[in-house]
Amino acid sequence: MTTTLVRHIAPILLLVQVAYLALLEVAFTVLPPDTAELDHTDASAVNMALVRGITLAVIIAMTGAAALLGLAKIRTRAPRPIRIVWLVGVALGEVAIAVKALLSILSQNVGPDTAIGALIGTAALTIAAACVAELRSAAHITQRTAHA
Repeated sequence: MTTTLVRHIAPILLLVQVAYLALLEVAFTVLPPDTAELDHTDASAVNMALVRGITLAVIIAMTGAAALLGLAKIRTRAPRPIRIVWLVGVALGEVAIAVKALLSILSQNVGPDTAIGALIGTAALTIAAACVAELRSAAHITQRTAHA
């Protein structure tokens, strides 16, 4: 079951998250919401560039983690320190997503958003668990090689 989680389910969930982020980016940049009635100021160019840069970095991190988990060729060729840092970073990010989803669920009435938040939190924790499982299996392989 762990192999299925790490090699198949988690990479697919990561790619779904990437698609969701890309969809939101397109929705809010190409099709901005009609806020003519609201009294708000536009974000500065620096803030917008920072948000887009962070979004791009997150998309790259998630796509890279999907490749590390799902593709043996990438996993075996990536240097061990990079794999460790990358997977730890993604696992921590996924835990942060799960915590944010939980806080969102707890702050509102039960409804469709609660189900969506639960789904997001569950997916994020599944990905984090897969990253940890991959790190543990890599550590076991390293220990076996060292003892041989």
